[in-house]
Amino acid sequence: MKIDFLDDQTLSAMGQYMNRLSKRQQVIASNVANIDTPGYKTKDISFHATMEELLSDNSIPLKTSRPEHIGMDELVFTPGEPEVFEVQGLPVRSDSNNVDVDKEMLKLGETSFGYSIMTQLLRSKFRTISSSIHEGSTGS
Repeated sequence: MKIDFLDDQTLSAMGQYMNRLSKRQQVIASNVANIDTPGYKTKDISFHATMEELLSDNSIPLKTSRPEHIGMDELVFTPGEPEVFEVQGLPVRSDSNNVDVDKEMLKLGETSFGYSIMTQLLRSKFRTISSSIHEGSTGS
């Protein structure tokens, strides 16, 4: 029986989420870099939609009752590039810029924390895989 530890939906979802966190860090860095640019509008990435997007397709298993039906194992879900949007409703300065460095630093902290948590979860997942391989090779 062949087991492919790296072809795992959990690992794939974690990787996609980390990619989105990385993209959000880039967007925040761009916001901070443009803090003095007249007319610049704050941008962000929606993470509520992201998690729905990453997990929704696998929430309801499909039942195939005829040979021509498509089974879940034939469906491949590849989330698209995260959407960057302009944040609405922020106070605008006289130069039409609405970047607030305090809010951006808070978002950066949240994003870094999320990345750290995801890194720890991935490390734990790989430790479990390593332990399974080690136990299997010793015959325990």
